[in-house]
Amino acid sequence: IFDMKEKQQKIFDAAQKDFQESGFKGTNIAEITQHAGVAVGTFYRFYESKEEVFFQVYAAENERVKQEIVTTNDLTEDPRTLFPKIMTQLLADVKNSLILQDWYTNPKLKRLIKNNPNLQDDFMCHTVSQLVKQWQKDDRLKSGLSESRVHQLFEALVVVDNHQDELPDGNYEQLREDLVQGILDRILK
Repeated sequence: IFDMKEKQQKIFDAAQKDFQESGFKGTNIAEITQHAGVAVGTFYRFYESKEEVFFQVYAAENERVKQEIVTTNDLTEDPRTLFPKIMTQLLADVKNSLILQDWYTNPKLKRLIKNNPNLQDDFMCHTVSQLVKQWQKDDRLKSGLSESRVHQLFEALVVVDNHQDELPDGNYEQLREDLVQGILDRILK
């Protein structure tokens, strides 16, 4: 039994490393098993597909980012100071992780992850939910704004970030800061 758990962990570790280095499309099961030092058949004892192992790797990366946000930020800090810092941190995490980039930029994976009940609380939504709940508790949100509306506004930042290369040349960082401040002005008292 220990040997099987050890093999599964080796497969997971190899998949995590391969997805981080090569992304979802650039990784295949044969490479994962080769790097794990196990036979391809052993992979299928634990996972039905590359997508399934990716989901587990994504879940671990997602959890790592959520914990990082919570442990490196004071969620009770003034939202106008806190949220720009968190957005910068989240987008840097995405930029530095091919695993998160695949979630962020691959519509098929994003849809599969969204439809997987075990993975629906992604790091972006989780962070925004935590903040909105804190801001509601502290009576900082304007009345009449639902949590889903606030999420929609912040999701728009993700869309803009995904398409930043389509924007006219200029200082994108400043544009993102302006958008964040505009959203905060719209939702905060």
